[in-house]
Amino acid sequence: MLHSDRFHAEKRLQAQALLAPGELWVIAARESKERPEPALKLLADVNVTWDSLFLLSRDDAAAIVGRFDADAVPDGWRVRPYDADLVGVLNEELNTFQPQRVLVNISETDPLCDGLTVGLYRRLQGWFAPHDLHSAEHLLGQLRSVKTPAEQQALREAVDVAEAHLEALRHALRTGWTAPDVVKFMHEQCAAVEGEPSWGWNSCPNVHIGPQARPSHALSADTQPLAPGMLLHIDYGVRLPHGYCSDIQRTYYLPRHGEGIPSEVQQAFGACWQAIEEGANTLRPGVPGWQVDAAARAKLVSLGYPEYQHALGHGLGRATHDGGTLLGPRWPRYGAAVEGQVRVGEVYTLELGSFVEGYGFVGLEEDVVVQENGLTWLSQRQNEVRLLAPR
Repeated sequence: MLHSDRFHAEKRLQAQALLAPGELWVIAARESKERPEPALKLLADVNVTWDSLFLLSRDDAAAIVGRFDADAVPDGWRVRPYDADLVGVLNEELNTFQPQRVLVNISETDPLCDGLTVGLYRRLQGWFAPHDLHSAEHLLGQLRSVKTPAEQQALREAVDVAEAHLEALRHALRTGWTAPDVVKFMHEQCAAVEGEPSWGWNSCPNVHIGPQARPSHALSADTQPLAPGMLLHIDYGVRLPHGYCSDIQRTYYLPRHGEGIPSEVQQAFGACWQAIEEGANTLRPGVPGWQVDAAARAKLVSLGYPEYQHALGHGLGRATHDGGTLLGPRWPRYGAAVEGQVRVGEVYTLELGSFVEGYGFVGLEEDVVVQENGLTWLSQRQNEVRLLAPR
């Protein structure tokens, strides 16, 4: 498994290449274990206690931190420890950097680019006066979404592990299992690899058994036992110790004695598969996110199924929803996130589903990385409903 230091060094160099001449990016943090700064996790595996400033330009990187945090700052940063007050050290650094434009992590639209609290923002305004503070969203959004080679490899590892866990589940499932039984099994799989569920122990995986279950982002307490004639749908991912995670959905069917897969289930699965295929064929560099969603949405509706009430896909990385361009409809709730253009190196989910009356929910989700001429599937695509053997 890749070591996290490699990711941080790659991301720091990637950020510096994205900065324009004269720009200074300021990442401010304090008590970061309790109030993490999302951008700091990308660039340095360090928790700080006192007020701290990480300063990055095209050619230089400096960390102004409390003296007792100094030894924790990784290689690649010029460490400037302070005792009583950081302002004197900051003024020295500003004389060195001579910034023309100061960028800070504020955003009205992307929570992962909005790392500053109001209080710390006000302190920065005083420390950096007379410089105006500008949003770093244009830089940070691209930095988060475009994955380096090491990040892509880490994401593939997380996908491979999740698929192995799902295959183990398929062979372990028994008639009579409930959603909590499935959750328990998957949590044991996570613990065995020293990982954690991608969106938390209290939220992941999402398991839906039978015709009464409804998709949710919470752990299901439904005690409906799995029985012949039911669909089982699971939305699952694992975050590995290096910090990168996966997010995939799979659909299974437990047949009645002597039965195959019902035609209604086959048709719904086929429609979902074709809609994802349409989205995948549209996912190309330079295409705005909303157009990718529109292609998949139109295909599903043309096949006689209702629109899904969410985005087709989101960025995937250290966070399950990793910011950047969203593959979603032009709904007010998504704002400008769907207007961004797809870039080479971005990693997305492609996900949608539909209910099948009397059987349950068919849901598919795959993870892909954008290439110059299309995409590469990180997950082993589910091409058919997977049968469970009655036990």
